[in-house]
Amino acid sequence: MNRSLPPHECWTRWAACALAIFCCFSPGAGGAQDAKQSEESNPVVRLDFESETTISWTEKGSLIRDQEGPRPPEFPDFSPNNHAIRFQPGGAHLIIADTGKASRLDFGNDDRLSIEAWVQPDPNSKTSPMMVVGKGRTGNPKFAKDNQNWALRLVAEQGEYRLSFLFSTGQSANSSHWHRWTSNLAFEPNTGWHHIAVTYRFGEPDSVRGWIDGQPTDGKWDMGGKTKLPPIEDDDDVWVGTASVGNQYVGLLDGIALYRSAFTDAQVAGKFQRLGGPRKSTLAPEVVAEVGELPAGKVQFSLHQTLPKANRWLNEGETFPSASTTWTSDTFFLKQIPQYYDDWGIRDDWKSPLLLRAAGDVRLPPGDYRVWIRARGLSRLWIQDEIVARTGPVDRKSVDGEQAITPVATGPYEGVLPPGYHQQEAFGKFQVEATDASAIASPFRVIFETIVGGPGQRTETGEILVAIEPIGGEMLYLLTPNNSLQVPLTEQSVAPIRQQQAQEIRHIDQLNRRERAKSQDAYWSHRHGESKKIASALFSSTANLPSFERRLTPEASHPIDRYLHAKIESVWKESQTTDKELSSEFHNKVLPILRDHCFRCHGDKDKGGLRLHAREDALKAGESENAAVKPGNADESELILQIESGSMPPTESKLSEEQIQVLRGWINNGAHWPPMVRNETELTPSEKISDLVFLRRASFDTIGLPPSPSEIQQFLADSNPNKRKAAVERYMRDPRFADHWMSFWQDLLAENPTLLNQSMGSTGPFRWFLYEALVDQKPLDRMVTELILMRGSSQTGGSAAFALAGESDSPMAAKAGIISSAFLGIDLQCARCHDSPYHSTKQRDLYALAAMLDRKATTVPKTSRVPDAFFEKKGRESLIKVTLRPDESIARDWPFGPDQGLPQASDCRGWQFDSDDSRDLLAAIVTAPQNKRFPRVFVNRIWMRLMGAGLVEPADDWEGKEPSHPELLDWLANRLVQSEYDWREVVKEIMLSDAYQRQAVSSNHEAAPAERFFLAPDQRRLSAEQIVDALHHSFELPIDSEELTFVHDGQRTLGQRQTLGVPTRAWMFTSLNNERDRPSLSLPRAAAIVDVLEAFGWTGSRQKPISQRDHDANLLQPGMIANGVMVKNLTRSAWNSPVSRIAIEARSPEELVDTWYLRILNRLPTPEERTALAGELAQGFDGRVISLDSPRPEAPKPLPLVTWFNHLVPETSSIQLEHERRVVEGPSVDPRLSTSWREVYEDFLWTLVNQPELVWYP
Repeated sequence: MNRSLPPHECWTRWAACALAIFCCFSPGAGGAQDAKQSEESNPVVRLDFESETTISWTEKGSLIRDQEGPRPPEFPDFSPNNHAIRFQPGGAHLIIADTGKASRLDFGNDDRLSIEAWVQPDPNSKTSPMMVVGKGRTGNPKFAKDNQNWALRLVAEQGEYRLSFLFSTGQSANSSHWHRWTSNLAFEPNTGWHHIAVTYRFGEPDSVRGWIDGQPTDGKWDMGGKTKLPPIEDDDDVWVGTASVGNQYVGLLDGIALYRSAFTDAQVAGKFQRLGGPRKSTLAPEVVAEVGELPAGKVQFSLHQTLPKANRWLNEGETFPSASTTWTSDTFFLKQIPQYYDDWGIRDDWKSPLLLRAAGDVRLPPGDYRVWIRARGLSRLWIQDEIVARTGPVDRKSVDGEQAITPVATGPYEGVLPPGYHQQEAFGKFQVEATDASAIASPFRVIFETIVGGPGQRTETGEILVAIEPIGGEMLYLLTPNNSLQVPLTEQSVAPIRQQQAQEIRHIDQLNRRERAKSQDAYWSHRHGESKKIASALFSSTANLPSFERRLTPEASHPIDRYLHAKIESVWKESQTTDKELSSEFHNKVLPILRDHCFRCHGDKDKGGLRLHAREDALKAGESENAAVKPGNADESELILQIESGSMPPTESKLSEEQIQVLRGWINNGAHWPPMVRNETELTPSEKISDLVFLRRASFDTIGLPPSPSEIQQFLADSNPNKRKAAVERYMRDPRFADHWMSFWQDLLAENPTLLNQSMGSTGPFRWFLYEALVDQKPLDRMVTELILMRGSSQTGGSAAFALAGESDSPMAAKAGIISSAFLGIDLQCARCHDSPYHSTKQRDLYALAAMLDRKATTVPKTSRVPDAFFEKKGRESLIKVTLRPDESIARDWPFGPDQGLPQASDCRGWQFDSDDSRDLLAAIVTAPQNKRFPRVFVNRIWMRLMGAGLVEPADDWEGKEPSHPELLDWLANRLVQSEYDWREVVKEIMLSDAYQRQAVSSNHEAAPAERFFLAPDQRRLSAEQIVDALHHSFELPIDSEELTFVHDGQRTLGQRQTLGVPTRAWMFTSLNNERDRPSLSLPRAAAIVDVLEAFGWTGSRQKPISQRDHDANLLQPGMIANGVMVKNLTRSAWNSPVSRIAIEARSPEELVDTWYLRILNRLPTPEERTALAGELAQGFDGRVISLDSPRPEAPKPLPLVTWFNHLVPETSSIQLEHERRVVEGPSVDPRLSTSWREVYEDFLWTLVNQPELVWYP
């Protein structure tokens, strides 16, 4: 159902118009058909747009009267001057007021309804559905929102118009109250006037029937299904030409009539009389396009949206749409088209079918030529004004699983690149004649056109091309207007063209995206100006850096170090005056008992109004009104009373008698809570790292890759004292920064696209929205706002893909939980099914947020409720509470406020784009300048990623948590806002601090907030993505993977079967699991990479957000590096590989050792390492090269492609198992190197890769 915005306010006038109530049927005013005096021919109302009138209506928008309606001789039953009315774009419509309760316009169960109209829709209007006439859904606040009593509409499908009958049975949490019937029969645009009719008896779903031009048609209930429920009835008006939600009709209307009776086939057949019968569209003559002047030496590509049909060229009266985008390239070759972006610069869907046109002025030597074209669907090649070659439309029906295996394609000659999978190929002949005595031909114009996409197809081209073959030759060449460029149609020559075009398309996408995003720049510029003012007040405490007496800490100028050192010095000073024995007793005996048994409910949380994480809180009374701890009196302390009564802790694990006596003794002795005594060693920051170690750490933390040998050498030779800062700033500008930080965002937001069927928690590929936002360096508040608004396409990678939640009973509740934990530090995971037992949040809070996202009230699904039987079986009061009633409606409401350190909704409404949109309001509140929690939560996540532990732990659950350094947290948050939410600035500030540049020896993550000093970063292991990317980077090899898809010919939409492209970085992979566990649905090359990723803590199925991955060591990790397929293939000295090239070019064994140490471990070997390894490589080094002219190993024969459409054919499993065998076997070795020396060389590389330091940050 179309949910476009309501029409703009338009002028209103009262017009005395021709609404006549007849006692007999007439096909048009002045029509010649005899009246029939049966009930079936008596309309309740009839709209014929002539001069006589019996009633008035309200006219809104741009309507043009006295237009030519159906007339003789084409329609002999009408008068020669019959008039119609034209509805112009912009929401033009007529309003017929209801006469009150139980009016003749209201229909309920058992009522018969028939509607007819004469229609001529404007083919240039792209609106669908189009309202002809309907009652209700006018937006009148007096009535329910979805109060459609009945409606007749037209819907555009596959370039044709079908009937759409619609009504609503009330309101529901989803769309189940809508019931829509769509006809099977259709009519084509640009075919003049058509008569349409529909009849229905409410309560009898099988009674529905439609007619187009007198021909009966069946149809299907394609929304809501059949129902016997009555439609909603009220006193809302009848609208002609639109509804409040859009559905605008553009074009001509006449003869609209409404009956309280049922039509028959015979009756309707008599209503349509046209000479020659119904008009059929005819193909227009094919004429070469006028494309104007073209750039010299270039091919101009253009895309044109919304073609009438994918399987034909234009009909009479149709025209090609104007170009939506144009770009140039060097050859008539294309593998992919640019992305489409909405007016905010967010990925959206192309409106297919598309016309793709390539045009260029070409000059060739005189002679006879054969020209070849390749295209997936309908195409034609023009040379000058003649068509010399064409391909037909896609006509195959792709069935799931049982399609025959397509044999491997071959080129027309040996060595010629074969056509892509299911690409058509055709050829024609032409002659180039000399134009003067010098035998030089004039340039001639070449235009290649093909239709891309269409119903049930992706807007993908496959490899399309135009190639020429001089007759008599045995090689094809890509056609190009560039006379100096000759490209044989071979894999070796085309591969760099593909690479170059991919870069060109990325550049085009970036330009288009950024240009469209400029539409919002003024808003964000103003907002950031205000944000900085507000933040200066919110974080005013950071205006002055802390001052302290320095005793233990070194000199430091960076604000981060000043805040860290202030705490260290304070704790050191306090330690000098603390009783060491008292401190040891408390921290070694008492505190562990409280931490293990009490803090879960009464530590950071305040269950029962009581917290025990500090002495001043423990001395207070909770809900019992009795102090938990009364120093000197254990018998009257509520803590002891609850423990000894067995009420606490509320678990099966109770305190031992010995533990109770420890607590009693502590209280009776005064309940002292002394700080932990620290010695000088425990409070001394670690040493700073060397330049080489810093460069490796900084490179991995920014671009996710190790520095190259040349970068290392250049950095070490640089004598500039500020070279570390320069290096960090250089890495910040590196486009690979986006690639490295993608995994952070994917984990944070639980991005989980699937290649096959939807599974638990699966999403759309909003990775592309995230990646492009990072590449474009969008400010954090803007990026998160656009994410929450869920714009663009859910299938091609807009932020709308975030809205999808596979197999979820409440997708928006899932998304609300992700948003709250990611950006507010509020954990709502338990609230999916019940009130949280360890948090103050309720189930109502989560579903109120879900309602805001869903833009309507919601209820808790039955599957997300704790069954009542659970509580009935409990012998004691359960910690779990359910305070929502079954089927209770939860309104759209912001449930938080100052109690959670968050703003009121009213404080943030000024930042909304649409004041009536609750999702927009939620986005505004989360990212508003008044929300200091938002920047604090996010900078804490950055700190945790770079330092190994957060200032607040855990990063996704802040309730009751104290920051280890609250002033530093505020300083970082203010820095984020003052940089206009450019979070790279926060990354840079942390990396430039002394704290970041120290040896990683701390364990901050395991320490309590008071004991977290960040004397050094925590030791960190490289992420799974870093390990995979670093190894490929070190060996100068691209990731070897199939395209992540099971559809290679565009015959399923992305919503049915996704493609994620060919990965170039590790973050681009996704789960390869298939629920059928069929070998035929495997991707062996991708699996070799995914095996390594999974061993090191990566998961492709992120069913919930991941704040911190499991980095614990396991047996798979060393096994995967030592024996895994990926590492084995990387370290092989394969034919013409960088591994072989470096070995051949090395001047000595020592140079070879140094080269690979720098590449893999980013350091030079120690003298001992160099001596030992060079000695091994020296044996046979001088004779390692057998012959530089050794022939290239023969490549294995290509195998047929296994796809979703043929994977059930038995042979496909054998094909994929053979693919797997080839992947395990690895690439062919380089025959130029002697076998014995090569094997030692490969063992040397294997040894370096298996060094433990490879996978750890320095």
